[in-house]
Formats: sequence, C-alpha cells, structure tokens
Amino acid sequence: YSFSWAGDGVVSVVWTAVVVQAGAAVTEELLFRGLALQALEQLWGSRAAIAVTSLFFGVAHLGADGATLWSGVAIAVEAGVLLGAAFLWRRSIWFVVGLHFAWNTTEHLLGIPVSGHTPEGLFTVDVQGSTLLTGGAFGLEGALLPVLVGVALAVPMLVLARRAGRVRTRHDARAADTGRP
Repeated sequence: YSFSWAGDGVVSVVWTAVVVQAGAAVTEELLFRGLALQALEQLWGSRAAIAVTSLFFGVAHLGADGATLWSGVAIAVEAGVLLGAAFLWRRSIWFVVGLHFAWNTTEHLLGIPVSGHTPEGLFTVDVQGSTLLTGGAFGLEGALLPVLVGVALAVPMLVLARRAGRVRTRHDARAADTGRP
C-alpha cells in the first residue's frame, strides 16, 4: 500500500465516512449480532451461533466488488468471529458497533476499499502485490494479516467471555427451552 494525500474536501470526506460507516456498522451489527447471534444462541448455544452468523456474514459480503471465495472466508473469520467474540465478551451491541465502525471508518478515511466499496478517502491508495497480502480490489479485509490478527484478538475475548459465564452451551440452550435447570 502506498498513500498520497488526496487534497481537498477534508470536512466532507470525514463527514461522509462517519455517516456511511455508522449506518453500515449499526445495520450489520443489529442484524448479525443483535438479532441473529442471540436468536441462534438461544437455540444452539454460543459456539454454533458464532459459527453460523460468521458464515452468513461472509456470504453477505460475496456480492461486493472484488469479492472472492477467499475474501468471504476472510471476512467471516476476521469480522464475523471477532465481532461475535466481542459481543459475547462484553454483551453490548454498542461495543461491537463501535469496533465495526472504527475499522470501517479507518479504512474509508485511508482510501482503502471497504468490503469491495472504494470510498473517497483522505488519501488515494496504490495497492501492489499479492492479493493474499493486500486483499486486492476487495480491500484489506481480503488479506491474510487481518485474518490472523482477528483470530489473535477473538481467542482471548472468547476465553474472557467463558470465564465470565457469558458463553452458553447447547445444554444451557436446551434447558432454557424446556424450562429445566
């Protein structure tokens, strides 16, 4: 990645980034973690809920420009699992919205494609090199390093969630369903 200052319109670029990315973060998190993850968690437990919502999060991004099977898997792991783990750890939809918003807004402001959508950022970016390392036209989310970082962050969040008793097992879900302890 090489960056060049885009020039003008700092206020309008920042305003657009904030509005667009706030809308995306709120909408996606309410749908995937606020509704789907919690509903599936009541049926099958936390682990299955994260797996299913992460898979659907990846699939939902396959229609974007530059999307590939790899970018779908990458975003399922780095965003789906990471944000699911963050939700279980904090049990706050707004915490997860904040993480999602911060990631997308940073990319947007840097001029890096956000899930295949090329924004007008504060910088113009020139991407050269392997798609596996750069994410190509899909953006940084399609690169290997964010996947590894996402996993490295998700694991301790899941451990902390489990220690705090915030991870539901299938047994917990079935017991709640039948009203038994």
